[in-house]
Amino acid sequence: MKNITMSLIAIISLSTFSVAGGDISPVEPYVNVPEVSDAMPGKFHVGLGYSYMNMNIDDTNEDFTAHSVLFKGGYNFNEYIGVEGRYTMNVGDITYDNGKESDINADMSNIGLYAKAMYPVTEEFNIYGLLGYGQVKFDDGSEYTESGLQWGIGAEYAVTDHIGVFVDYTNMYNDKGLDGAVVNSDVVVDAISIGATYTF
Repeated sequence: MKNITMSLIAIISLSTFSVAGGDISPVEPYVNVPEVSDAMPGKFHVGLGYSYMNMNIDDTNEDFTAHSVLFKGGYNFNEYIGVEGRYTMNVGDITYDNGKESDINADMSNIGLYAKAMYPVTEEFNIYGLLGYGQVKFDDGSEYTESGLQWGIGAEYAVTDHIGVFVDYTNMYNDKGLDGAVVNSDVVVDAISIGATYTF
């Protein structure tokens, strides 16, 4: 009787394991895919601003200043590196100062393409540097153009996810002469700009 009881227990146990084994599904591997945040860099942006452009001719102590509009657009590859194109042109007359100020009918503009190095100080605020190539043009009846290395420094603040503000300084030209004119004079063309950007 004891042997029969032990045999029944063994048969029931084996049947239970067999049934349980039949109900087990294969375990599928789980891969954790990180979500892509809307705040991640790699975005296009456009901007509009005001620039105070200045051309100084050192030896003759002449200054040409212009109230200008700035258009810019670019792309950030990540939070540290981007590219940016800019076009700046004066609006209205240019102020000429050689000891006495007067308004003259002339045009001053700049177009440039820059690599943009950024450093995020906080999530909303970063500082940046610009380094690239551009062309300055001055036209007072005779047209003068100079192309070469340009650089700048600035800061920008994200007001919202899409809207930001910026302020920067850009050195557009710093060399002797201007397209064959004032060949013995140091000529500096630069601008201080402030404006807003929209990020897509």
